[in-house]
Amino acid sequence: MELYRQKSSYPKVNAQENLCGRTHYVDNDTLHFHKSRVISARHVDNGLLFAIVTSDALDYQNTKRGFRFVIFDLFGTVLERTDTENAYRTSAQATKAMWAALNEIDAVTVTRHAVQRRIKQHADEMYAIIHECAKIERAKKESAA
Repeated sequence: MELYRQKSSYPKVNAQENLCGRTHYVDNDTLHFHKSRVISARHVDNGLLFAIVTSDALDYQNTKRGFRFVIFDLFGTVLERTDTENAYRTSAQATKAMWAALNEIDAVTVTRHAVQRRIKQHADEMYAIIHECAKIERAKKESAA
């Protein structure tokens, strides 16, 4: 796991390279399905957070478009996002709203909490594997007897 950083001057590529393995949000198939384009992509708070502004279809026929922002934590979890019903008319409006939302987020605290959740999830997964191994061992012993 690495902190977010500037990986490309192209917004879509920058977003994809930073978010790869963390979320499918900006994968080509996802963008194509939602008729979305990444307008801007940046790491913020020393790489603890990543924020994008997208141009998205607001209806299935793609007759109306709007701009939305999304803020991700270090693990690719969406912290804040504009919903389709509240999409902005311009990318400047979406960017201004994104910065207002970012200013309300304590990136260090959010990251610490996310790490603690990940540690617990990982421990739970490892204990589940140990439990499965014990069940397999018991089954082997029973079939050998």
